[in-house]
Amino acid sequence: MLTRQRLPDIIVIAVLGLFLILLNYTGKTGIISDFPFIFLLIMYFVGRAVTWYIISQHEE
Repeated sequence: MLTRQRLPDIIVIAVLGLFLILLNYTGKTGIISDFPFIFLLIMYFVGRAVTWYIISQHEE
């Protein structure tokens, strides 16, 4: 079930997907194509940080 806490994660994943499609389309993947798992791990932690920030801003 989609909760409000997972919405920032989905937004980050969607932006990352569009960014990777753009890089693949232009052929300028560079270091991302050399180390995809490290890049995805970094993006995972960015998504978690965004989620933590949004949740902490809306706590009552």
